Amino acid sequence: MVSKGLSRWFGWQLAVALSLVMTFINCSSALADVFKIKPFEAVYETSALGMTLDLTRTLVREGDVYRLKSSGKNFLIKMDESAEFRVNETGIEGIRFDSKVRTLKTNKRSVEFDTEKGVIKSLKRGKWTEHPLSPGILDQFSQQQQLRLTLMRSSEPPSTLQFRVVDGAKISDKSWRRLPNETLKTPLGEIDTVRYQAQHKNPKKRASEIWLAPSLDYLMLKTKHVEGASTIKVDIKTLTWLD
Repeated sequence: MVSKGLSRWFGWQLAVALSLVMTFINCSSALADVFKIKPFEAVYETSALGMTLDLTRTLVREGDVYRLKSSGKNFLIKMDESAEFRVNETGIEGIRFDSKVRTLKTNKRSVEFDTEKGVIKSLKRGKWTEHPLSPGILDQFSQQQQLRLTLMRSSEPPSTLQFRVVDGAKISDKSWRRLPNETLKTPLGEIDTVRYQAQHKNPKKRASEIWLAPSLDYLMLKTKHVEGASTIKVDIKTLTWLD
């Protein structure tokens, strides 16, 4: 009887141990997924002032570093943007951002997140400025990936989203308000989207909206920005997952 009791007890302990191990593995796998963004390559058609421009955007990962790039050109304009960042439990951790737009003149912007010195260096209009390095501050380019990451980690898309973004001498609070969902007809098919609108100080002069697809890890499908009499539209054309 004692032998049988011990056998049952050890059997029960083994079952509990195996259950705990499997739970740990499953949780670790789930947490690992939460800290990842799928690499992709997407082409977007950008239209403004009667012109069109195809922008190719790619996100790749090497080790724990993500590299986001966007480039495109036509007879009048050439654009190149890139950002490097990591993803941790709190969100995007910036490393570097560079932007170069060539038209009649070249406009450069850069942001460096110097963790050793504890500062953020930001270049705009030929002038470098410095800011204290604080968690949660984003560059303009990786802001959209933080938006996606926030939605991926939420059980329900929040009614408002807020981020802190560095741009030259300023660090601004950016706020997005959720609008009713919308189904878009795209070259990828009809896709349900979550829609947000940027909260500008003067919405009559500036207005921005973004459409993101929950079924595609909240990848951007469309954006529209109105500034004065100018309207810029960006619509997805193709998508390839690189993972």
